[in-house]
Amino acid sequence: MGAVFSVRMRASQESMHISGGERLAEEERVREIAHSLIERALTHERGGPDSIHLTIDKMDRSDIQSIAALPISTIPVRDVHEGYAAAQRKLVEAGIPSAIAAHAIDLLKKGPGPQGTVMRGAVLMDVQTGERLEPDIARGVRVSRFDWKEETLRSWMDEVSSFGFNRSRIWEAIALASKVAAAPGVLAEICWSDDPSYVTGYVSSPSLGYVRIPHLKEKGDPVGGRIFFVDRQQTDISTLIHYLEKQAVWIDQLPENLIIPSPQEIAVGVIHGTDERTGKD
Repeated sequence: MGAVFSVRMRASQESMHISGGERLAEEERVREIAHSLIERALTHERGGPDSIHLTIDKMDRSDIQSIAALPISTIPVRDVHEGYAAAQRKLVEAGIPSAIAAHAIDLLKKGPGPQGTVMRGAVLMDVQTGERLEPDIARGVRVSRFDWKEETLRSWMDEVSSFGFNRSRIWEAIALASKVAAAPGVLAEICWSDDPSYVTGYVSSPSLGYVRIPHLKEKGDPVGGRIFFVDRQQTDISTLIHYLEKQAVWIDQLPENLIIPSPQEIAVGVIHGTDERTGKD
């Protein structure tokens, strides 16, 4: 059995984050995956980078943890106002106080970095006070060293293809959200992209799974980010950051119910995917 490598890419333009990517690669796929990440950096809609950092580290296979993928559900919403309301409602359902959930959504709307800029990593937010816990609020905390096992991803894609979910943007997001949901002390996550054309976001938690919300910003808006809600009574912050940034994780298990219909979809007897860039069918 060959070696496993962590392959990580970060692209920036005049110190502004442009794009990034994270994969765990069996030795024979390192070149292929490295090439795909570089291609992503060079063709990203946010612009051409002036710096691309590609880091490849050999991993100890015995140190890689195994976790299950989160199940998927979708909340149909017609616009961003309904999207924000749905996100706040799901965060409260996950155990986040309503005022803290609203504060987090407002922070992402204006930009979580200094002076409303986009951050490379995620915000760590105290679930009781709304205090930011990441050591560097310009950088945030970067979730790293995670991926699907190849055979598990193939099975997942077979299961979700008829619903329109078998796209790299979705399976990459679910991989990250699944690692975060398994983190000590993290109760929930909210995220939407800083890509101007990508308006779908999500709320995720161990109890909710991965909940897609088709409108969490207006098309053309370049602001986005992610926030992890942390219960400091359940974890030490340095331990949490080490897990998120350093602990290697394989997603090699599928949930019993891979796709969970929303109440609206149950009522009309339909489950479907949406166009990930427009939020429309």
